[in-house]
Amino acid sequence: MINFYDKNRFISKRTLARLADVSPRTFSRYLQSRRPILDAMGISPKAQKLPPQAVRYICEDYCIDLPPELQNQEALSKSPLYQKFLLALQNSEPFY
Repeated sequence: MINFYDKNRFISKRTLARLADVSPRTFSRYLQSRRPILDAMGISPKAQKLPPQAVRYICEDYCIDLPPELQNQEALSKSPLYQKFLLALQNSEPFY
């Protein structure tokens, strides 16, 4: 899935951990391993919510697919790739 990041939405570390299907502790250790990059972005280690640029980096680095409700809906609906994906889903036959 392609993520269309909402440039105004901050997402909590706990939410990202849930989306990555890992415990908050595991996710925290992952963030510690990326501390130099997050420091360069100006993100405090104690921040509970991460800004959009950090969310983008983490989702790409950790391969997290954001659900549609956390993405920019306007960009998502206008994307030719997303429209082709929906068309392919509608035209595909059931697998059962």
